[in-house]
Amino acid sequence: MEKVLEHVSDNLSVEITPDEKFEFLMTTNEVAKGFGTNPSSLRSQKHEHRDELIEGKHFITSVGISDTGCKSGGYLQNKQILWTKRGIVRLGFFIKSERAKMFRDWAEDLVINKIDEAYQVQAQVQQLSLFPEPVKRNHNRLTKERLIDILSDVAKIEDKDIRLSLIDKLTNIKA
Repeated sequence: MEKVLEHVSDNLSVEITPDEKFEFLMTTNEVAKGFGTNPSSLRSQKHEHRDELIEGKHFITSVGISDTGCKSGGYLQNKQILWTKRGIVRLGFFIKSERAKMFRDWAEDLVINKIDEAYQVQAQVQQLSLFPEPVKRNHNRLTKERLIDILSDVAKIEDKDIRLSLIDKLTNIKA
């Protein structure tokens, strides 16, 4: 997973992992860093508020396999909690500190800005729908039917020289 460094404030940056479903995910360690608390405090909050913090909405459990630290040479299963944007905002309801307030503001701005962007796009689409599509011109395509129609009008011209000149111009089309 490719991580991106997000600047929360002048003295705080956190790593986020872009995600198609949740926009981004953050590890418990990064969320704890953002709130200015320790990871075990977040785990306690998750347990204490398990009725409000819903898996698949506020957090996901990522399972990976790692061979680090395994003396037997085998592989260990590695479970990790990854917090969604909604989960970070919800956690912010429970953590009270000045730094937590700043981090909540950052997370809230991400949510609100996304909503504002979506609203602006929707407003632009609605505004564009007020104006009909311009009628596309048929750029004087000379079909066989159109040429015959024009030649029948040319045949009505009494001046033989003009009539022959127009017929020559219409039938000797150069690409």
